[in-house]
Order: sequence, then C-alpha cells, then structure tokens
Amino acid sequence: CLNNYEEAHSFLRKAINLNPKRPVAYFIRGEILFRQNKYGEAIDNLNMSIIYKRKINNLYILLGNIYLLRNTLHDDRGAAIKNYNIALKNDPNNYLCLKNCAYAYEIEGDYSSTLNLLNKLLNINKEDSLVLCYYGEILYNMTQYRKAISYFTKAYTIDPENIHNLNRRAITYYIIKEYDKVLSDLDKIIQLDPLNSSAYYLKSLTYYTKNDNNNAKVSFKKCAELLNSDKKIQLFHLEYLLNKNSTEDLKNILTKINQILNNYNINENKLDLHFIKCKIYIELKDYSKAKKVLDYNGFAFIRDSPDFWSYYLFVVFGINKKNFTIFGIIDDFCKYMYKEHKVYFVSNLTNLNSELYQFKESDISSLSGRVMSSKNKKLHLILPKLDNDYLNDYLICKMNVKKILSKDCFIKFIPNGNYQGGYILKHKDVSGLEGLGWIEYQTAIKTIKLSIEINSIEMQIEYIRFGNNVNTITHFPNMSLMGYLLPDYHKFLSNVPETFKDKYFSRKEMENLFDLKYILNSL
Repeated sequence: CLNNYEEAHSFLRKAINLNPKRPVAYFIRGEILFRQNKYGEAIDNLNMSIIYKRKINNLYILLGNIYLLRNTLHDDRGAAIKNYNIALKNDPNNYLCLKNCAYAYEIEGDYSSTLNLLNKLLNINKEDSLVLCYYGEILYNMTQYRKAISYFTKAYTIDPENIHNLNRRAITYYIIKEYDKVLSDLDKIIQLDPLNSSAYYLKSLTYYTKNDNNNAKVSFKKCAELLNSDKKIQLFHLEYLLNKNSTEDLKNILTKINQILNNYNINENKLDLHFIKCKIYIELKDYSKAKKVLDYNGFAFIRDSPDFWSYYLFVVFGINKKNFTIFGIIDDFCKYMYKEHKVYFVSNLTNLNSELYQFKESDISSLSGRVMSSKNKKLHLILPKLDNDYLNDYLICKMNVKKILSKDCFIKFIPNGNYQGGYILKHKDVSGLEGLGWIEYQTAIKTIKLSIEINSIEMQIEYIRFGNNVNTITHFPNMSLMGYLLPDYHKFLSNVPETFKDKYFSRKEMENLFDLKYILNSL
C-alpha cells in the first residue's frame, strides 16, 4: 500500500521460502512486478500461482492487463483476450474486465466482439457516457457513420462537456458532409476550451471544404498560434491547400519545409513533409522535382494529377498507350500503379466489357476514386491474366462488404475457371467482414488468371494485387481529403484525450486488483 516495493519483495521472498507452494505470495509479487513494469517476471509469478491451484479471478484480469500493455510478442493481445474471457466466465459482469477485453478485441480488429462486450457494459449501466462514446468510435471505424453519431449524441446528452466526444461527432459529421453541424460542435468545443487547437484545425478544414477560404484562413491562423513549433509541422498540408493558387505562397511553404528537413531532427513527420513537397511541386508543374520526391518516398496515392503521371510514365518507363490495352488500363495513374506496384484496379474492366459500366461508381474514400459495386445484384468479374513476379505472393483483394442480403451469400475467387480449386468465402466468413469498411483480404490463391463471383452481398471492390500481408484482414485508411489530413489527428493534437488515456482506460484502476478479503482468507 505504501509502494515500498523493495521491502515488499523482501517479505515475499521470506514467505515463499517458508512455503514455496503458497499461491497468494506469487500473486502479490506478480502484481508488484506489474506495477514496476516488469511484465515478463510478473507473468512468471502469476503462472506459478495458477500452477499451485488457487483460483483468483483478479489474477486472470491482471494477466490480461499485462499482456495487453506489454504487446511486444506476436500473440500478446490474443493471450490478453484469453485471460479476460477466463475471468468473465467466473464473473460475467466485471466492469473492468469487460472494458479491457473490448479494447483488446478492437486493436485486434474484431469489431463485432468489441460491440458485443460494449453492449454488456451498457446493459450494466446505460448512462455510461464513455462507453457510449467508445461504441460510437467502433461504429465509425466500421463506416456506420449515422449510427455512430446516434451514440455520440447519447453520450453528449449525458456529458455535454466531454470534448473528446464532441470532436469525434464533429469528425463524423464532416465525413457525411453535414458541415454546419461540424461547425456547431466545434463552436461548443471552443466555448469549453478556448485554446483547443484541434477545434480550430478542423474548423479551418471544414471552411476550406465549403469553399470559404477567408474563414478557413482565420481559423488556420488561430490554430497555428496555439500550436508549438513541433506540432506546426502537421499544418503544412492544410496551409498548402489554402494557398494552392498562389505561386509565391507555395514557394514560401517549400522554403519552410526544406528548412525543417535540413535543420530539424525528425523521423515520424518526415514522410508527411515529403508528401506535401511532392504535391506542391506538382502544383507548380515542376515535375522533375516532384519525380525525385516520389522516387525517394514512393507515394502511391497522389492520384489527382494526370499531367504529372503522363510525364512520369514517359520519363521513367517510356510507356505508350498500347502497353496496357489488354488490361483495359487507360488512366496514367492506373498505369503507374500496375507497373510499379502490381495493383490492378478492377474498374478498368469496364474498358474491356461495356456491360460492367452499370457496376462502376465513384468513391472518394478509395485509392483510385473508382470502384466496382455489386449494387444488390450478382456480380461476375473475369480478370485478364495479370503479372506476378514472385511465386510466393498471394492474391489480395481490397473490398468493402456493406451488407449481407441472404444466407446464401458468397464471394468466390476462381483460378483458371477451376471452381473446385477456388477460394470461397461463405456466409460465416462474409459475416466477419460485414461493416468493417475498406479492408485488404488475403486469399490462398497464387494464380494470375482468375475470376471473382459475388452473390447476395452489397459490397464494393477496388483492386486486386499480389503480395504478403501479415494478417488475412488488413484495415485500410480513408484515402479521401479527410484521410489525407487526419490520419494522425489524435497523435499531434494532444489536447484531444484518447478514450483510454483519459477516464475509460485507467492504469491506476488496472493496478488496483489486490483482493484483500481473499488474501486474508488465505493466511
């Protein structure tokens, strides 16, 4: 209790020497080691307590917490979930365990299990605004934006001064283009915290999107005044957008970026700065310098500059239009992505088969801006024979499964017309993908000639490629304007508290797992 750990360890050593099979001593030592961030030793001692057959429910919660916080080995999160579930079998309504297990599922990308546990928490206390806010964040990650807003609003009704919740709702309103509601929430934040730089940042972005550059620049100036010099690095992209029609201003931004890159020791933000440099050089039509930056960093998502891509393809590859006709590739950006990154956008199929035009649609959140959508119908895509230079690479498909329409649904990847040797996702498999938003799904197929069949699913497909991902399912960022400007939103705007770094996920709460009643009964 007095945090005198050395003296505590001394007494515990004596207790264990007197009775080496006393599980409570190992449990106490395990918790002390956890408080000292000695996770490996803590796990060893807690496992000793388990070996000596004493069941302490808090022990499994503590083990889960250690694995969750350590998160250095491959399956630490899986081990955390396993221990939390053991504890929940003995105590299904343990609030701390439910919260931590929900978080572990979330970082594993298992949103369905996360929501299941959050529902249990809300059944215990439907007025918990932090859980309601977190529920909204998971729905946001699943691209269920309007449903997410309903949970952010419930949380706001209970706790109208939760700035984090207001920020999340404002961002979600931005995604669904309800800009007046974005500005309303941001004004609420500024009333609560006049020095909230993140609110001014998002306010500037919102005004820019509404083509109100005057107000955008006013908010941008206020945001820049509030941020320290390190964090101002993150504002260059927005500054570029606000001044892209002024050659002089763009050159000034380049000068500032080059000064930072030359004189400032940065690692995390260096790629961001080079990306902005590339965009500015393209805006200035200085394509040779843009090419140098692109070659150095490999940005694959600057899609909105056809003149640049035409220049790049001619200079680097000497490509003419006939090279890609068998693939249906006409757009220069698509040529670059296929030639350099082996990414084939399935929307190119409409140039080979005009009947597929009915399935093609625009999507600004995608990499190319164009996708193929099943639109509540059966969809059969016959792909051309593609290049795969590496025999050990697997077929990866970028998809967005929006809604399952029937239990008879399926997604089939069929190599060379061989249905028996195909890779099939049936209802159970597809259910795990529904609502996840854009993902990359890695199959077990290596064949370069295949077709894709979709039945009874409302979904989108953007591209296929060959490669090796760490996981079967890889979540994909939003590639729209919002995706460019806010991928690290919470990292650099420190006055936006992360849910788990504030009240929801308390380190102190995780440490206080001594069960004094149990310990006294064990003496």
